[in-house]
Amino acid sequence: MENKKIFFSKRASGYLLGKKPMYFLAVLFYLAFAFLFFSFFISYNITSTNAIPANVETTVLINRFLNSPDCFAYEDGETGRAYHGIIDIKKFDDDKISKCYSTNKDKSYSFRFELESANIDRKVCSTPNWGARRFNKISRHVLIYDEGNLYTGRLLISIQK
Repeated sequence: MENKKIFFSKRASGYLLGKKPMYFLAVLFYLAFAFLFFSFFISYNITSTNAIPANVETTVLINRFLNSPDCFAYEDGETGRAYHGIIDIKKFDDDKISKCYSTNKDKSYSFRFELESANIDRKVCSTPNWGARRFNKISRHVLIYDEGNLYTGRLLISIQK
């Protein structure tokens, strides 16, 4: 029997080994680049969608001050119901803030509240860690409860981080 070559034909149209490694290196480089690009793209999208916006924490804390019966919200003595957005003028002082909001000197927010209305005197109270740093100021329209009477007013809230 003759010795037949299995892999190569007689016409020299066989497998050319010289050009294939360059092709595989180019494909490997392209696939590595595509993998890295898509992995960074996906990780960036995941972290950006899981990030909590900066003002969410302050909004939650402000709503706590305005809506909690432990803070400034008016609480009906007969029913025990707290009325959201109505500030009891008797509760609007520094002692109530200290009981309502515990502060840490380093990592907690500082708040200063100024209550203004045409019918009552201007009142100011702040958390114990309020300092002389830069702050942001926002305004909210509120109702003020004072000995059975309701007045409209404006609450200026200063926030320090």
